[in-house]
Amino acid sequence: KRKKKALDFRQKHFFDRIGLQDPYAWALDQKDHLHWLLYKTGNVIGYAHIQLWPNHRAALRIIVIEESLRGRGMGRYLMQFCEEMLKERGITPLQTEASPNAYLFYQKLGYTEMPFNNPDGEPTHLDDRAMGKFL
Repeated sequence: KRKKKALDFRQKHFFDRIGLQDPYAWALDQKDHLHWLLYKTGNVIGYAHIQLWPNHRAALRIIVIEESLRGRGMGRYLMQFCEEMLKERGITPLQTEASPNAYLFYQKLGYTEMPFNNPDGEPTHLDDRAMGKFL
């Protein structure tokens, strides 16, 4: 049931915005991918997807808050939760590819430009900026 909620939330609030059917739904079944749902009064209002990498590194793949609730600190709350959970696992740094719209959000949370160095060899997307933070 939680997997379906995660898939539905990802699709509606992230992939529909960019006109794609979720190409990464398979990641919900992978042990090196972590997924967290943020609830408010029993409803999903946020989602985060983190991929664990070798050498105590991780990549934030998706973080999204329901659009009507953005700008109220929910994204900051979910990011801080993710960072704490990763710190407990000995993960440092947490890296991401920030879209132009998300760059200031990450900057306010202490993220700086940092090479992404995806172990899968995929380059950073053209419009995105590679950022990271040592936890």
